[in-house]
Amino acid sequence: MDSPVIPIALFGLLVTSIVAAIPLSAAGNGALALGALGVFTAALGGLAWWVIDADRRADPRRLLLRTAQRFDARWGKFERDFWAHVQASSPSEVIRRSSE
Repeated sequence: MDSPVIPIALFGLLVTSIVAAIPLSAAGNGALALGALGVFTAALGGLAWWVIDADRRADPRRLLLRTAQRFDARWGKFERDFWAHVQASSPSEVIRRSSE
């Protein structure tokens, strides 16, 4: 969904539908003009959806929230493993390592 082709195509469809609707309404062909305006509305909605979705994906708060949730989920295991490691180390071994 990171392709720039889709928003460019939606914008082109937006412009083309308005360019087609003006002569169709002037020629008295109201049904086709309404169809062109319907295409305009659909293209405008698609373009708005694209922009809002791209903005939501680029929001750094969402990424940071997910990172914080994963950190909270893993913290308990890390703390248990850390204290088990500390408890497994004998005091004399700790002193011997610090003096080297």
